[in-house]
Amino acid sequence: MTEVAARPAPPRRSGGLIVPLVVVVVGFAAGGLTGNLAGGALWGIVGGAALVVGIELAGVSLSVIERYALVAASVASTILFRLVMHDVPERVTPSLVAQLGATMLVVGGVTGVVVARRHHPTTGVNVLLAWVGAGMLAAPAAVTFEVLRPLDHLGRAENPVFGVTVYVLAGTLVALVGGSAAIAGITRVRSVAVVPAILVITWFAGAQVGFTIRGLVENVGNIVNVPNFWPPDFGWAVGGGTWWWLPSWDFGAPTQPSPLLDTFRIAIVSSLIGCVVAIPVAFLASKVTSPKRAAYLLDRGFMNLIRTVPDLFWAMIFVAGVGIGSFAGVLALIFFSLAIMSKLLSETIDSVDTGPLEAAHATGSSHFPAVRVSVLPQVLPNYVAYALYVFEINIRASVVLGLVGAGGIGRVLEAQRSFFRFDRVLAVVAIIFVLVFVIEQVSVTLRRRLV
Repeated sequence: MTEVAARPAPPRRSGGLIVPLVVVVVGFAAGGLTGNLAGGALWGIVGGAALVVGIELAGVSLSVIERYALVAASVASTILFRLVMHDVPERVTPSLVAQLGATMLVVGGVTGVVVARRHHPTTGVNVLLAWVGAGMLAAPAAVTFEVLRPLDHLGRAENPVFGVTVYVLAGTLVALVGGSAAIAGITRVRSVAVVPAILVITWFAGAQVGFTIRGLVENVGNIVNVPNFWPPDFGWAVGGGTWWWLPSWDFGAPTQPSPLLDTFRIAIVSSLIGCVVAIPVAFLASKVTSPKRAAYLLDRGFMNLIRTVPDLFWAMIFVAGVGIGSFAGVLALIFFSLAIMSKLLSETIDSVDTGPLEAAHATGSSHFPAVRVSVLPQVLPNYVAYALYVFEINIRASVVLGLVGAGGIGRVLEAQRSFFRFDRVLAVVAIIFVLVFVIEQVSVTLRRRLV
């Protein structure tokens, strides 16, 4: 009788690990309420027990020694954290941040060992770093969320702020980052660690800039208070022409050329020149087609340089250099198109099949002719698709450049905004939206046919 091979276990799903992660987070956060009791030991016991239960709920069986080691390590880390952060600090210094991160070395190290015993040691090191990083984030986050007010942050008639909420916030952070990394490492489901880390970073960054959901909800309705906002003045935008004949739209200046057509002209010229110049830049910026390493490094540095400067700053530079008008906008978008196209095309070249290039070299062909006949045909469809994409982006960008005097419909928007004629601004925005939407649909259709 033949034996039937056992069916492999189905892959773990991240949705099934939400409950274990919630248990760990709640345990460390609730344990933080006892941070001032027993020197922080009770906090460690509650958090360590939650970590053990969370790992067990994730379907991983721990030995008795591993369970006790995790709880003991959690107790050691929370006691050390309590020793470092036992009162209001004078200021949050890099030294304090480093010390708080070091307090998590114990629990992070033991958790990393538990993970490394089942998987690769590198995974255990990543878990350790996640715990340490979360500990380092605790003090800056406490100041940001105003549960900690150091002495150097005190204003007139203000008192220091410090309490168990500091430990609650610290417990939440270390559980979200370190605890999720432990569960992800031991179950090999990376999203369990990635998603909480992204949420923590976003949460912290939002608090740093003062962004809140409540503030968004309360202030989004203020748009109705903008003067002269509704209804849009389409009669002014079209002017004395007809609505179906775009060149006749004068936007309040019947003796001047249509600023909307000016926007299209800027996008067309800049897209064509920028995309053509990007071809040699992209080929030299790829290791596959660059003839020498020195050429590769120099070209890559040039490409990174032009990508560093945003399109609006290019426009400000050229407006100062050549004066207000469409010419400055064309020059700015040439560099902008060059930056986008060279980046996209060089990455496409990096992924081509190198077999034809090697065969061309084997026949005795010199480098650039070999590249032209073996690599260029492979990337040409993508290049055309990218060019359409660049043109589509330049239509939008040329609208913005007009705000700094670089020509196009943006100059009309800025002029009307300065006179508080928001009904005209709304009309212009609505027209631009419709035209950009049509261009985008045509561009997407063409790119699908090419790639």
